[in-house]
Amino acid sequence: MKVGPVVVAIFLIVVPLASAQSPIPVVERTVMQSGVLTRVSLFSNRVIVVTTRRDDVQDFVRHVTLPENEYFIYLEALESNAKELGDRPVSSHVNTPNAQVTLTLHVGPKAPRTIAFSPMSSLDLPLTRIMAALDDLQLQVLEANPATETIRSWVPQKGDRVELLNGSFATVVEVWEDGVLMLEHDSTYVREAVTPDVRDQVILRVLEPEP
Repeated sequence: MKVGPVVVAIFLIVVPLASAQSPIPVVERTVMQSGVLTRVSLFSNRVIVVTTRRDDVQDFVRHVTLPENEYFIYLEALESNAKELGDRPVSSHVNTPNAQVTLTLHVGPKAPRTIAFSPMSSLDLPLTRIMAALDDLQLQVLEANPATETIRSWVPQKGDRVELLNGSFATVVEVWEDGVLMLEHDSTYVREAVTPDVRDQVILRVLEPEP
């Protein structure tokens, strides 16, 4: 999905939300179809959560943390399209008693706003774009490598041992306030600075501490 550049004013407004101690929902969508309820939620701490339930029993849950720049791109797209939603964003309703979409927007001028419709209904363009963004987010979670998410959510400490994607090993010798890690390679003793946004492109896994 192609979205426009992040508006500075939007960035200034949402930073406090993203950094709040208790994350709040940005958007939530549930889809009930063939007895399966699928929920995708985006929170202000950049976490996407996807869950599925069948007959009131949860049988799948997975979450992924978006990189900060990607999070703000999605947030700007959701906010801008929420502002364009009219009073009746579903242009033609279809009656499907066993299938329903429920969308709750916590952004936009009428937030929180809940819209319910059939998966077969025709949607106005802003609502179509919001649904496409949620489809993208859901797909990211379903296709994410769990090891990548582990690296993204890892809280590094001095002395941690890691295996790198190139097969070598290194030790965390410094952790800077801005999240930059200083790794010292085992074989060469060369030190490498790794910024938070590329950790999962350098580090394969964090090794368990030796007993």
